[in-house]
Amino acid sequence: MEYPINNNDQSSQSGGFKKIRWGILGTGKIANKFASEFSHTASAELAAVASRDLERARSFAAAHQIPKAYGSYEELLNQEDIDIVYIGLVNSAHYPVTRQALLAGKPVLCEKPFTLHVEQTQELIQLARQKNLFLMEGLWTRTFPVIDRVKEIVSSQKYGKVTLAQMDFGFIGNLDPKGRLMNPELGGGALYDVGIYPLTTAQHFLGDITEFQAMATLSCTGVDTRVMIQAQHRSGALSVLHASIDTASQKEAYLFMERATIHIPAPFWKPPVAICTIHGGGIGSSPDTPVETQTISKPYSGNGFEFEIEHVSECIRSGLKESPKMTLAETLQTAQMIEKIRSNWKIVKS
Repeated sequence: MEYPINNNDQSSQSGGFKKIRWGILGTGKIANKFASEFSHTASAELAAVASRDLERARSFAAAHQIPKAYGSYEELLNQEDIDIVYIGLVNSAHYPVTRQALLAGKPVLCEKPFTLHVEQTQELIQLARQKNLFLMEGLWTRTFPVIDRVKEIVSSQKYGKVTLAQMDFGFIGNLDPKGRLMNPELGGGALYDVGIYPLTTAQHFLGDITEFQAMATLSCTGVDTRVMIQAQHRSGALSVLHASIDTASQKEAYLFMERATIHIPAPFWKPPVAICTIHGGGIGSSPDTPVETQTISKPYSGNGFEFEIEHVSECIRSGLKESPKMTLAETLQTAQMIEKIRSNWKIVKS
């Protein structure tokens, strides 16, 4: 049985709304992916891009039909007609540029990981609240309709509580010691790059992690190439989470409830589909009970950033100062947990 998701409540489906005008700081790979999704949204427009290299900014603007390009972040941040900025820079630049944007009075969506140090995360949250500005960590997984529907099923406890979960995200990356993934000065490593997805998604469905054990494999540069976390959540549920930048894995998520299993196939962090297998109850390892399968689907034509753009644009339009789907409290809690893991395994810091 299939249950497609309709987004009839999206503001983009209604006329009369002011389009939210976005600026992008950065012209790298992730910024290109983000910019390409504005063609799939109706409630937002990409108004400007900035780079420290004006020619790169102009080339980026031409590729994405952006009307304005600037050769410095400061120039874009001084534009009064920009409603919010997206920061899609290397990890080590997230803190200073987000701080610069907030000081300039601009709401910010900053790509994950939010910062590389807990103190920086605390400072930015405090600054945003002092300035009364919207601030969000760009964990786009939270904005996918399939994730919303899975969260509804889990929260309803219709099939019992989630008791166990397993999630992984592993790929073979560029392991050049001077490259982004391997450079500690740029915030490299598996935990920052992809480990944050199973870590935060597990907490989204199972609740805060209260106890955990972590293991990591370190590279010649001191960053982690593999990390595994075994965790207990406040709900009592257990999870096994792993990530890698030197090994390809299934990239799937499983949530085991008392009477059902939800499988989010690859790519679980940007899912177009999830499969709920309802076991019907019964005692024993092989109970003779009927099994029903339900498919939750919401296909998308681009890469999926459209959902994050729509969500954040609606937050800005509604006057919110943080996202209800990705709160600042959770961003801080995640930063604290990552800091503990890195400290325990002596993962080199930037």
